[in-house]
Amino acid sequence: MKKPLIKNILIFSLFFLFIMIPFLVSAQGGFIPCDGGLSDECGYDDLLILINNVIDWIIKISVPIAAGVFAWAGIKMMIHGDNPGKRSESINTMKKVFIGFVFILSAWIIVTTITNALLSDKNGFKDAVPVQGVK
Repeated sequence: MKKPLIKNILIFSLFFLFIMIPFLVSAQGGFIPCDGGLSDECGYDDLLILINNVIDWIIKISVPIAAGVFAWAGIKMMIHGDNPGKRSESINTMKKVFIGFVFILSAWIIVTTITNALLSDKNGFKDAVPVQGVK
């Protein structure tokens, strides 16, 4: 009974992964804003853009990972519904993923809000930092 279920879950996971690969790769551009090799001079602005690109990638990748772990914990809860130990383990996994995901999103919101407040047009520092989140 469990082997076909595990096989179906594996097939679904691989199918989902192949669908998500183009989204995760983001072939339109890379992380590194200065496109040259080691001989090109990358400045401070390029470093800030690189950090912003990495943070955006972490936010984009955290959504499908959190959804996948939620789904996996839910499947484990359905499979082992009569075992209270496994059920509480699944619930704890869901709680930890939810707390981690809220932590990632709240950190992004806090940093973006502070950056927008400090680098507003009123202060005249908007062009000082080339970050796309700054409006």
